[in-house]
Amino acid sequence: MGKTSKVVVCGMKGVGKTAVLEQLIYGNVNLKSCFYPTIEDIYVANIETDRGTKERVCFYDTAGLEPPLTGPPQSPTMQLTTNQVLQRHYLGFAEGFVMVYDTTRPESLDVLMYLKKDIDRNKDKKEVVILVIGNRTGPDDINSLENTCSKASNWCAREKIRHFEVSAMDRASLYEPFIFMTSRLNPVQNKTAFPQLSTLSFIARRIPVRVVFAFRISSSLLLESSKFSDAFTSPGSVSED
Repeated sequence: MGKTSKVVVCGMKGVGKTAVLEQLIYGNVNLKSCFYPTIEDIYVANIETDRGTKERVCFYDTAGLEPPLTGPPQSPTMQLTTNQVLQRHYLGFAEGFVMVYDTTRPESLDVLMYLKKDIDRNKDKKEVVILVIGNRTGPDDINSLENTCSKASNWCAREKIRHFEVSAMDRASLYEPFIFMTSRLNPVQNKTAFPQLSTLSFIARRIPVRVVFAFRISSSLLLESSKFSDAFTSPGSVSED
């Protein structure tokens, strides 16, 4: 466990962002739980990766966004109000984004569509990990030709981001998306691109300091070898300090 990854949790207000984090980390959310509107909260958790290692992740639970009045985004240059976009400072340091919507509220998915475009425009060309979580809070609308989950799944496929359906009431359903996020943020590191360098550095560490110094001065013809007979032993007889 080395660095601490920074992940921003965002979405429309009232979709269960805080409930998802509280259930994931503490497992204390039930039908009687009540949460106040979030301004900003920070959670730190050690989460297991798909390789079995544990990594530290800092989650920024953000204030909920207002839904747009015009449905899904039609123009990438459409101007939104300050309570419809993520605050700029999150885009500067975030390494990952967990975007949450409510499966029973189609407008909450519209918010994520705007949000994804905003992130893409302002992430300063750095690579970030984005996933979408549908918090299932009730049954699908039987009168809808395409339910919100199906629409979200199709949109995520076009955007090439992962989509998960969860329930904030079911802690086990939250494991997969957050293990996926943590694994993507902490990929396996190559040992070295130049194996010969690692071999040389290992050999250098094994050479006693006195012998290395003796090799450096042995090329000087002005120094008499007798002056160093007492100061240095032969390389074969020096033991590591």
